[in-house]
Amino acid sequence: MRTIKIIGFFTLALAVSACKSSKDSSETTVATETETGDASPSNTGKPLVSMEIWTREQAQVGPDSFRLVVSFISFGAGTDPESKAILEAYVYDYKLKNNKVVSYYMIPWGREGEVDCCFPLDELNASEQNNFIEGLKKAIEGKELIQINENMKSRFK
Repeated sequence: MRTIKIIGFFTLALAVSACKSSKDSSETTVATETETGDASPSNTGKPLVSMEIWTREQAQVGPDSFRLVVSFISFGAGTDPESKAILEAYVYDYKLKNNKVVSYYMIPWGREGEVDCCFPLDELNASEQNNFIEGLKKAIEGKELIQINENMKSRFK
């Protein structure tokens, strides 16, 4: 019985710490890089990944279109969490290999975890954008619950 209470307490603590409620967008930095080049989530240096979660209202006043939109869709059973992890790892690895932080916005739009990951790709030149997109397509090849669209108009406009 005590073990169940301890597990329940840690589960509750984890859930509370994972939940954030804010009217403003929240920016998440997955990891940072020190001046020596060591990557660690606890270091304070250049961000390796920059992601903001936008509300629908923020998306309505945001850009009309994005260079790349990766949509996580569902057919009644939720989105594929493995695919989200692949996307996050790809963006992280891209920074490590190319020394360029690629920023994106996550905009939830469905009831089962559907979300658009919108990449302006302003920090990349045309050739780098094409390489980033092609590499991402290869990384998530075969995943059925992902749609990739280039130069897509925002669904919230």
